[in-house]
Amino acid sequence: MIEVEAKVKINSRDLKKIKDKISKLSSFVKKEKKIDNYYTLSLLDKYPKKSLRIRKRSGFYEVNFKRSYKYKSKVHAKNEVEFRVSDIAHFLALIHDFGFKKWLTKVKISYIYRIKPNLHIELNYLKYLGWFIEVEYLISKKSQIAKARSQVSSVLKSLGFSQKEIIKDGYTKLLWDKK
Repeated sequence: MIEVEAKVKINSRDLKKIKDKISKLSSFVKKEKKIDNYYTLSLLDKYPKKSLRIRKRSGFYEVNFKRSYKYKSKVHAKNEVEFRVSDIAHFLALIHDFGFKKWLTKVKISYIYRIKPNLHIELNYLKYLGWFIEVEYLISKKSQIAKARSQVSSVLKSLGFSQKEIIKDGYTKLLWDKK
C-alpha cells in the first residue's frame, strides 16, 4: 500500500470552524486512540531515519514500517508495510535480540472522516504537539502517486489551507525535536 499524505498544524480555537468544513466534504467514521511505540537499530544520538512502529489494536498488535518515495509538491508518498502480530512478547524478544531499541512513544487521538474509498481526513490531537489536520490517500500503484498528490492538495485547499502551511516533518520527528 502506498500512503500519500500531507498535514497542517492547527490552532485549537479554530477546531469548530475546521470541523464544520470537514463535515461538508466527508462523513465521520470513528474516533480512535492510537498508542504507538517506535523501535530502531540506529544509535539514538540523532533522529533515527528508519524505524518500525508497533500499535496495539483490539485483540492484536500491528507492526508498520514505511519507505519514502520523493517528497514532492509538499505531499509525502510512502510505501507502507503492515502486518499483525498475535504474540507481542515473542515479537519484542525477537527484535530486542536483533538489537532494536525503543526510542519513542506517540499518543494520538484521531477523528477520522471519509471522503471516498481510500481518501480520508484525520483531525488528530497528539500529546505534546497539539492539533493537526491530515489528508491521506491510500493507493496501490506508483503510477497513481501524482494524481493522489493532487487530490490531497485539493482537499487541503478546499479546507482553507495553503501549500505553505503544510508541515514536511512527520509526527515522530516533531516529537523528537521537542526533547
